[in-house]
Amino acid sequence: MLPVSDLFKDYDYMLNRNDNRSNLITTTLTEFVVVMSRSSMFSQSRNSLSKLFALSLVPALCMSGKVYAAAGDLITSTATIDYVISGVPSTATASAAFNEDRRINFMVADDNGGAAVPVVSDMPNAVMQFTVTNLGNDVQDFLLAASNTAPNPYGLPADNFDPIPASIQVFVESGATSGYQPAEDTASYIDELAPTGSRIVYVVADMPAVNLDDVAAIAFIAQVAQGGTPGVEGAAIDNDDNSHVSPAGAFSNGGTVTTGGIPVTNPNTLGTETVFNDPAGGQPEDISTAGVTDVVSNGQHSDSSAFQVSSPVLLNKSVTVIDTLGGNDPHAGATLRYQIDVTVSGNTPVDNLVISDVIPPNTTYTDGSMQLNAVAQTDDDDAPGTDFSRAIDITAKPVTSIEVDLSQGGTVQVSPGDTNTIIFEVTID
Repeated sequence: MLPVSDLFKDYDYMLNRNDNRSNLITTTLTEFVVVMSRSSMFSQSRNSLSKLFALSLVPALCMSGKVYAAAGDLITSTATIDYVISGVPSTATASAAFNEDRRINFMVADDNGGAAVPVVSDMPNAVMQFTVTNLGNDVQDFLLAASNTAPNPYGLPADNFDPIPASIQVFVESGATSGYQPAEDTASYIDELAPTGSRIVYVVADMPAVNLDDVAAIAFIAQVAQGGTPGVEGAAIDNDDNSHVSPAGAFSNGGTVTTGGIPVTNPNTLGTETVFNDPAGGQPEDISTAGVTDVVSNGQHSDSSAFQVSSPVLLNKSVTVIDTLGGNDPHAGATLRYQIDVTVSGNTPVDNLVISDVIPPNTTYTDGSMQLNAVAQTDDDDAPGTDFSRAIDITAKPVTSIEVDLSQGGTVQVSPGDTNTIIFEVTID
């Protein structure tokens, strides 16, 4: 245990500071401190003795775990002193109590795999993803907004275009179906997010006519709001009791406009106070609704991502030589086994994904050699009866190319993160 003098010093700090008690008192704890003493103990001042009665608060200050008491919780501690005067044992007790502050802390995090989201020119409803986590000690609503920003949070290429004006919107994941679903994910604010809880939010925007590798950086911003009424968007909490304020902003896809907070400084009391404890944006492009880099303790937090014009489909092709003697010499009669790995990146499923590959000159396609994800495919154009692969000109010969329809005639979307492996073989003439 700390020396008594240090405990007094910490308790003095707790009583006299104008700051967030929740940063110091990390758990609800009642400790009974029993001090055995002779009557000479009472030579100390009444002030020091009152401090001693409250020593049970102090061990909480030394705790390292961040298990916060709920906002408004009554934290009570009682100290007991046993002593003897003239041979007569006696006991004295005293209590100290206060209400836990409402500690407002939360974090926004880019959830796009640490890279720009691939888009194409003129693409509608491009989607990027963020996560909002409540790190405070009360149930909160969160108002949401997204804005153009700069620079590119991933470095180069530089930010050089913006999505179509007024097309940037935010929607909260409903939990019904994973991934952005326009018919399901319609909420524009986070409702009743409990402490330690997280919600996924999508930023959706339409792309203009742009060129390969063009980049649009986007900041996603969350503003804390009042919780407590499910299904009702809470009012923005735009100031705390320590003169911290939130900037004005437009949220909920333009449906909610806030005017910004007015600084208020309330004396530190034993009642429940509101304390902003949110972090600053990590990079210059992580802006608040004021259009400048997000600062600490303003009731907002932001993170950034970017759209980058590129192909959302990645192809990797390799070849293995199997010669007639079991080696890897590419002589006449040897087999070339081609493998094509097809991966979809980003956050948006791909439609009508068809892979075709021309049979190389001076080779002949090996009938029946096509596979998709280790499943044999037919050479005939027999979709949708058997599969959606074919060897072009299999009936007339020679085969000129192979084709695999991963979208199965337009009936299936290929999801981000999916990898499909196509294999076929040819013989060297």
